[in-house]
Amino acid sequence: MALYHVHAAVISKGHSHGGAKGFAQYIAREGQEHGTQALRYIHRDGSGKDDLVANGSGALPSWAQDATHFFQMADRYERGGAKRLGTVARTYEIALPRELNPDQRLELAADIRTTFFERYPHAWAIHNPLDADGGEHPHMHLMFSERGPQDGVARSPHQFFRQAARAGQDPAMGGQRKDRSWQGPDRLREVRQGIATLTNAALDRAGLPVAVSHASLRARGEGREAVIYTSAQEQARVDAQRRALHRDIHPQENAANLTAWQAQKAREQLHDLSREAMIDHVRDRFWLKDQSPARAQERRESTQRRILREHARTGRPLQGPRQRPRARIPAPGQRLLAAIARSKAVIDAAQAGAALRIALYPNKDRDKDRGMSW
Repeated sequence: MALYHVHAAVISKGHSHGGAKGFAQYIAREGQEHGTQALRYIHRDGSGKDDLVANGSGALPSWAQDATHFFQMADRYERGGAKRLGTVARTYEIALPRELNPDQRLELAADIRTTFFERYPHAWAIHNPLDADGGEHPHMHLMFSERGPQDGVARSPHQFFRQAARAGQDPAMGGQRKDRSWQGPDRLREVRQGIATLTNAALDRAGLPVAVSHASLRARGEGREAVIYTSAQEQARVDAQRRALHRDIHPQENAANLTAWQAQKAREQLHDLSREAMIDHVRDRFWLKDQSPARAQERRESTQRRILREHARTGRPLQGPRQRPRARIPAPGQRLLAAIARSKAVIDAAQAGAALRIALYPNKDRDKDRGMSW
């Protein structure tokens, strides 16, 4: 059964050990002393010192030398302080299924970044330490700033993290605006659902008979509790419980996950599970409420790609813009047009310039107010 895990956290101004810079160094394995206990639990046996597989960054402003420098400036200039919690960065820890091979994991991680985070200043790293059972534990750490997508205004580090200009003011007078849509539990649920969809598509493409679910055990109707470590003294007991779960319970849960995935593919008409198609599908749904010009253009481009993919799949010819159907002329109008056509024939036969009068009603005295004449 494939492991599903998405953990979200916030680095607050003056309230997080090591700050955003320390966390950026931690995930890049540049600063082993940084990072909270929650993010170091997988390295409790010391095996995680050399577990870095890949790392990188994206969407950094021009003034940033690298991700560490960007988040160092965020620690310094981001708004907030001792009496006010200000979000310096948001972080995600995302499991990458060990069932996938290393290249497939890298592709899935790239798809997740492209779908959700590519327009925001961010840094990422993929780690693969040994798990408690001696197997691999591949996962991706990602951190990003809410100050994005960028508006194209050149700003210094100090100005970048200032309060954004108010409506109607010149954007250059303030800092880069924060995207507040990342706040709240609904956004986390949407991220979790989207990551599960991308993960299941990756597993399906690989031909693996496994699937994951973003829903909680309670939401799935499972009658068991999650098996987690609460203290070092319980490790042996918890490990034994996990082995029993893997042997007795996980096969049934995996079968339920596969059934749910098949139902989702049918419901959402997921005929094409290619990376491009799945990124377009999940991204358009995730950003549906964002009506900014950039997102609208993104949706138009994904629609064009979807049309081309469907053409390649079905072989049906591409059609131009749909023509508006011609309005149906009611019967009285058709009789009027016929009368006009007959009158034209009369005009052609008559002397040029002669007057013509058409009475549409036989009794002109009675029906004169109801008809038309020339």
